Amino acid sequence: MNRGGRPLKLTVRCPRGSVASSSTLKVFFATAIPFGAAMALPRLGHFHLPYVIGMGVVMGSLFGGAMAWSASRSARRLKAEGIDPGNMEPAQDRSVEVVGSLTTVHEASRQALLTLKKLKIVKDNSQTGELDARTGVSWRSHGENITVRITGDGPHATVHISTRPRLSTTTTDGGKGAENVGLFVRSLLLQVPEAAPNPRLERP
Repeated sequence: MNRGGRPLKLTVRCPRGSVASSSTLKVFFATAIPFGAAMALPRLGHFHLPYVIGMGVVMGSLFGGAMAWSASRSARRLKAEGIDPGNMEPAQDRSVEVVGSLTTVHEASRQALLTLKKLKIVKDNSQTGELDARTGVSWRSHGENITVRITGDGPHATVHISTRPRLSTTTTDGGKGAENVGLFVRSLLLQVPEAAPNPRLERP
């Protein structure tokens, strides 16, 4: 408390890199541990235990380091392109409200999806505003299932995009999911304008 008896307010500011560092460490351990174990377990009983453990630690560290570097590199690239990488988790969701009719927004969403690499649209229903797609395998992931759902039919419409790894056991994808969502939203907003916030919904 200060001399007037009033409690002092303490503000703690975290450095910008702290969140990114935490995400990078998470990627490292999420990939290093299972990969190291997968390399070591089949060799138990065939080689001396210290050798097996050491090999597992080295191989896991190398693989985890490569995946963490990939995720960090992807985050930096997205930031450089003006895209918020978010938390870099494999499962990503985002909603954006835009101006336009269901038909207009659906076509813009379809074109935005087609800008993603190795993508194939498997469902396209302009009447209900539904789009389903999947991406192919890359060195960062086993591919993703992407869904787009559009609600509203002018003057505004809400577009929700969701991406999930095609392999359910995926723990990290090197930022591929965050990249897909970020690039989709950027391409979408180049075709249809984002709706202005409604002041009636904002409370002081």
